Amino acid sequence: MPINVKECDGGIGILIESRGRVMDQELIDSLERHLTHDKEKFKKYKYILIDHTALTKMDITNETVEFISELIADTSRVNPDSIVAMVVDVTYGAGIELLNRNSRLHELFIYRSFWESRFFRTKPQAVKWIREMVRDKFGIDDLTFS
Repeated sequence: MPINVKECDGGIGILIESRGRVMDQELIDSLERHLTHDKEKFKKYKYILIDHTALTKMDITNETVEFISELIADTSRVNPDSIVAMVVDVTYGAGIELLNRNSRLHELFIYRSFWESRFFRTKPQAVKWIREMVRDKFGIDDLTFS
């Protein structure tokens, strides 16, 4: 599956990794499964790390982007204190279309959610920022992301 989601740090974080080509329904199914089914569990998350560095193509329509926008807005109301980092380092070969799609998804996190979120080019930058934010906001300083 091109989208892998796993809980980290004893259930206070979630890592969403995508690779290869991601299609509309794959993205919708993955996000719905992990962001909506267990709202009590989601309330425990302090951070969400979305890593798209291995993504080569994203075939999603504007309707899917709008659906995901609503999903993210609803989910962020359940736990508005989560810290969200999205990592995208698009190579020349991947194409500008992938960058545009990821930029639109990132805008969703900024403008439609209650989450504090940032966009990064490398995973180490995102991890560093999440560690700082979670330490400052929640007093947790031993994140391993595993």
